[in-house]
Amino acid sequence: MRTLYHEFESLEHLLTHRLLPGGSVEPIRFVVFGGTGAVGGASVIELCRLILMSKSLRERPLRGEIYATGMRDKDIVHFAGRLYLSLGDEVKIDKIEPRRHYRFDDRIDLKFDTLELKIPRDLEDHVREEVPKRGPGADVEAVVDEYFRAQGCPFLRYVEELNCGMLHAVAVAIPLPSVATYALETIERLKVEHGLDAPSAQRIKSSYLRTFIRGLAEIQQLHARRVLIAHTTGVGGMYRVDGGNPVIRMGFSHSALGKKLAEKRFFANELTQLYLDHGFDVLVTAAAIGIDAVDFHCRLPASRAVQNALAARVKTAEKPMIPVDDLMRTEILHYPFETLDLDAPDGVKPLDFGPGKDFLVDAAIRSGENGLFSVANCVALYNVMKVSIPEELAMVLVRRAVFGPERRADWFHSKVCYYHETENSYFALRLLDNYPQLVRGHHSPFEPQAFQALGSATHQARLHQLGILMLLLRLRELGGKFEEIPEEELTAALAHDLDDFFWERTRIPAFEDLDGLDAETLGGLLGKLCEADSMEAAGYLLGFDARAHGLREPGRERFLARLATRIRRYLEAVTSLGIPIVYRGSDGVDRILAGPYVAPLDIGIADGGDLRKAWKKMAADHGTTYEAARDWTIVNNGFVDLRPHALVSVATEAGPRLADQIHRFSSTDELVQWFDSLDVGSYFTTGGLVSVELRLGRLFERLRQRKIQLGTRETWKHLFQMDAQGRHLISPGLVETIRMYSEGLGKITGTEALWPGWGY
Repeated sequence: MRTLYHEFESLEHLLTHRLLPGGSVEPIRFVVFGGTGAVGGASVIELCRLILMSKSLRERPLRGEIYATGMRDKDIVHFAGRLYLSLGDEVKIDKIEPRRHYRFDDRIDLKFDTLELKIPRDLEDHVREEVPKRGPGADVEAVVDEYFRAQGCPFLRYVEELNCGMLHAVAVAIPLPSVATYALETIERLKVEHGLDAPSAQRIKSSYLRTFIRGLAEIQQLHARRVLIAHTTGVGGMYRVDGGNPVIRMGFSHSALGKKLAEKRFFANELTQLYLDHGFDVLVTAAAIGIDAVDFHCRLPASRAVQNALAARVKTAEKPMIPVDDLMRTEILHYPFETLDLDAPDGVKPLDFGPGKDFLVDAAIRSGENGLFSVANCVALYNVMKVSIPEELAMVLVRRAVFGPERRADWFHSKVCYYHETENSYFALRLLDNYPQLVRGHHSPFEPQAFQALGSATHQARLHQLGILMLLLRLRELGGKFEEIPEEELTAALAHDLDDFFWERTRIPAFEDLDGLDAETLGGLLGKLCEADSMEAAGYLLGFDARAHGLREPGRERFLARLATRIRRYLEAVTSLGIPIVYRGSDGVDRILAGPYVAPLDIGIADGGDLRKAWKKMAADHGTTYEAARDWTIVNNGFVDLRPHALVSVATEAGPRLADQIHRFSSTDELVQWFDSLDVGSYFTTGGLVSVELRLGRLFERLRQRKIQLGTRETWKHLFQMDAQGRHLISPGLVETIRMYSEGLGKITGTEALWPGWGY
């Protein structure tokens, strides 16, 4: 968003001279649907701050009544904690009713309630009963549409039950496109049961969404002076324009197959027009992902879609691969992986992952509807997607709600504000690299680099690939001094988590550490890493052979045994998140490490042939070869490929020409030659260690040649740090940022030319 200096009135002036009718006498009454999320929660806090600020600016300070909703009680509890952290040092907060009612300085009453948007439970039964009554050829869509029209709107019902007088504003911070895309499993079941096609299912979902629009329209007519919508585009505005219409790039998506995002964009576009047709104020954001909290030593929430996929396999498998009780857990569980040959035959024995264990991460970024992100994920997100921070979006919403249109330069034009990024995203980036706990979360040798539970797109897999590579480099550095470390120190390290030992004893890996490690060498070492299950295997990675050493050192051997366990647990963390790892074993056989859920295919696996069956089905559905379907999924949909080759794709989706759009190369020279044959700006994505060797090698060359004498002319290169020894540090989030720009995935803003352009 271009900053219009000298155009906007100061907040102090607005507070003293410009309030909407009733604001100076009655309490400011404000409803926020989704008031515990990123933008909604920030709006609640911003409104409280604004009302409290009036105490020093007005003869009669403002008062407020704020009504906010969350999906569950735990969301309200979590947000209440944020309230105390935000305002507890400045004002007196009285807890009138736990989880429901809080009072600030006797001037603001903040009341919470739960509200989850979901299809009424009796819809399926209603359709089953009504369709037969209408005879052959009954219109299922019409039956469902009539049902929705008879239902009351939850938003309207909530406001009517408040019975609190005229509201100054109602803000909807619940992303309805996401509700339609991810939370309407009932309609998906109706689609299957009644043989509906995809357009029919979309029309039914649209009919459901229109019930909310009708309710909001009535709210604006009878109960509120203003209705505001915090809306979002389908994929955070990640479009590329090459002379024609904008094209969505899926490389940064959090959905494994990308289909959900296309559907989400459909509803986002449709809803935007519906909102404007009804006269609502619409704030369309570049992305509704923000940093609204930072959690430490926390559990990751389980995805309902993942649980459904696992439940389907548990019910049909000959032997359940996980206990049924695990499906009831609300957090992601940590499972041992199963090792499968890449082309395992059909009909192999059932897999048994056993019961899951608690899955904890050291630091997680909480982001509204989107769950928890890693630090590396957020570094790439803010650099590539140019995300506006929630507080900035909340400021725009609250100013509009409390003061109405700006008189000199309004944010909203014809009732809609297409809000782009500003320099305030700088606040988020400094948060991520200014605090030791978050720096460690980004660079820790045993912390997963991405833990989105919504799926595993290319972006997520590439971050995990970098994390595994950084672990290997730390192991190699430790190996260079392992024999010099006193046995007593190693024994003492066993009393604690090995993470602390590695953080203190090894440095953040640098590009210089990759010298002499070509793809073939890396492939062999990473293959050993994936097979590290014993003291001897861990010793090999450190270049230490306990048997050849001569003397028995029990403390050193116990350390190596624990190290092997810790390495395995790290790899298990990756596969437990749904991201399979492909590697080449020491016997030359390509193998997969997989957990019970495989996000790139959105399936639970109960036997070793499930992956093969899924690829066969994909090949048959799209009229292509099995090998093409398999390789495209690996390179395009989120496998971590640690094999010494380059697997490349120019296909954005599977189709009959897939076999001609997937290529494999064994050297960087071959890969460079292929790049030279591509049209500039065309879509491509790469996997495997040959592509890593080329990407990181060329990136390091550019960093090594940067010249501080040129000042800011070197733009993005200055983001990479050097340590006291002059080493250029590998920052996974930044490395992933550069990959995405190089593959044409950077957001088109008109200024993206300051970042690296298309191609390695």
